[in-house]
Order: sequence, then C-alpha cells, then structure tokens
Amino acid sequence: MISNLAEYFENEQEFYLDKVLYNRIDKKLQEEEHSLNCFDNIEAKVSGDVVKVTVMRSLKFEPEEIFELSVSYGAILKIKKEKEMDYNWNQIDLAEEFRMNGQFVLGNLMNRMSLLIAEITSSFGQAPLILTPRITPRSN
Repeated sequence: MISNLAEYFENEQEFYLDKVLYNRIDKKLQEEEHSLNCFDNIEAKVSGDVVKVTVMRSLKFEPEEIFELSVSYGAILKIKKEKEMDYNWNQIDLAEEFRMNGQFVLGNLMNRMSLLIAEITSSFGQAPLILTPRITPRSN
C-alpha cells in the first residue's frame, strides 16, 4: 500500500459528474419494512501521467420498490513528474490504493455524491436520504 498516496499527485484536481441513473419503482406490495442497500465502486485508470478515478454509489431497496439510484463522480489527477518512475502505475491496483489511502480525493467526490443523492431523493416530496460521505467497506 502507498500510505502517502497524495504526495504522488499535483495539487490541482479536476472533478466532474460522470453519471446519474434514477428509476422510480411503483410500490407492488404492502410490506412495512424495506432495507436500503448502499454499494460503492471505485475505478482507477492510468493514461500516461494522468490517473482518472471514478466512484459510483448505488442504492437499491429490498424488496425492490420505491426507487433505484446510482451516482458517479470522477476526478482527474496528474502524477508529479518527479514521482512518475517510483512505481509502475499500470501494475498497481489503484482502485484499492485509493480505497485505502485516497481520502485526499475521495472525500471531495463522496461529499458531492452525498449532496446530490440528498437532493434527488428529496425531489419526490419525502425527507432526503442523507448518507455518510465515506466509502462503504467491501463485503467479502
């Protein structure tokens, strides 16, 4: 693991909304309880001296009612010239590196995602879903 991951990238970061998918689902059954499942996925790709990190958060209810929602944000990071040769960036599991040590960029992405999810879920007249802006741990 690269514990000082932030030190390998320039301070300038480009953030962008990548994708939003929202599907309202008509209620089929009169069940009282629903559980909300939240899944986070991180992708990281290297292209030359640039790393593109994309985080997607997906929400689904069980049973499958109410709505489905997924939001993804991305960031473009430039590797510092003096650090380019420290690692073979194409051979590293960068998604896992960012999951473990990427709070310097994931914090911003997750904050934006949490805000957008709250805005979308409040748009149908209910209280907004305000989710913690942290990556959910991987389930094994």
